Amino acid sequence: MAATDEADPSLLPSDPAAGPDRRPREVTELSSGRGVFIVGLLLLLNVVNFIDRQMPFILIGPIKAELKLSDTEIGLMAGVTFAVVYSFAGLSLARLADRWSARIVLALTLSTWSLLTALTGLVRNFPQLVLCRIGVAASEAGSTPTGHALIARVFSPQQRALALAIFSMGVPFGSTLGLVLGGWINDHANWRTAFAIVGVPGLLIAILCWFALPEVRSAPAKAEQSTPIWGSAKYLLSLRSFRHMAAASSLFACGSYAMNVFAPAFLIRVHHLTTTQAGLGVGIAFGLGGGVGTFAGGYFGDLLGKRDPRWRQRLPAIGQVLSVPTALGAWLVADPIWSVALLTLTFLFGLLYFAPSFAAAQSLAPDSMRAVASAVLLFCLTLVGSSVGPLVVGRVSDLLTPRYGASSLRYAMCLMAVTMAWSAVHFYFAAEALPADLARPDLTGALDTVRC
Repeated sequence: MAATDEADPSLLPSDPAAGPDRRPREVTELSSGRGVFIVGLLLLLNVVNFIDRQMPFILIGPIKAELKLSDTEIGLMAGVTFAVVYSFAGLSLARLADRWSARIVLALTLSTWSLLTALTGLVRNFPQLVLCRIGVAASEAGSTPTGHALIARVFSPQQRALALAIFSMGVPFGSTLGLVLGGWINDHANWRTAFAIVGVPGLLIAILCWFALPEVRSAPAKAEQSTPIWGSAKYLLSLRSFRHMAAASSLFACGSYAMNVFAPAFLIRVHHLTTTQAGLGVGIAFGLGGGVGTFAGGYFGDLLGKRDPRWRQRLPAIGQVLSVPTALGAWLVADPIWSVALLTLTFLFGLLYFAPSFAAAQSLAPDSMRAVASAVLLFCLTLVGSSVGPLVVGRVSDLLTPRYGASSLRYAMCLMAVTMAWSAVHFYFAAEALPADLARPDLTGALDTVRC
């Protein structure tokens, strides 16, 4: 049996072995009413995910002032702590989604992180804040890999990158709403009210997900049924293309997570914008640039990938190269409008990687590893990227403050251009290795070697 559904039609969702009862699984067209509804609901879920995840970043100023925090503590809370919990919880929830029910995992995790987001408005000190964000991280970890797995089982490989791109547009759209809403509510009320308000919609959407999402389960072969999480991860990381995708995504995430955490604070400190203005500026940059980049990555990844699968990783490599000068310009220019414009281009070029990389990961994985494949990739980029990037930037900013004052954050952010350029190298190597890995034979035998 071949390793990928792109290399072997027998692994397409319509194959008799695709359904849990050995009957053909229905392939949903993305353009059909059912397809639009499923992707639309998952997009809405992902929007809520990133509203709750990104909103604290626009509120760093008032949270820092009231709770008397340093930039290092902000980086620790938003970076290392969130990353470690998110990474390890994601593996367990992904395995649960593969072996149990993606629909139920999505509904339960959404309701949990929404409730904890609302409760964040009640914290009185740094440890309480960290505990709430740990709970949010643990529950949000089930969203992306489970959503990816559900999409991979419902839509054909030929439409997968575009479907994943639509789902992934929840990242820039949700981040934009989180930044804009958070800044506006803080200016008109306070940061505690902002957390309380944005936590409520997720509880309602969780109910809709419970009743409306399809129940599509994997049908693992006997050789795959007893493969533990670490065995699945070991198999995926044995693929050269997957290893380079993981390294490239991790390096890019160092810069992107640092931008997510500190870009609003940068506009406030260096360019003297209000929280509403900074939230709107970063929201426009992430929403417009990230939205266009994510959709374009999925669309052109599918289009060019049909001709040559290497384009699924060549496109991200090109995007990373282009994002380096725009990122440096965003931090160094004197005008805030130019800073936001260049930041928009940085998000556009950088997020070209997202949909093609996760679509490639889904194609490299057997059906019983759909969620785990995304979770392993997320584990690498989150554990490394979102922990190292914000912490390093926060620490360097604190060290440079005595000499450069508010501009210390400007120079600290410039360090992340190095990781973006480095990621382009790994995306290139992933592209070169992808065709051979997509055609890798004897999946059952490969899995036998990693089972224990």
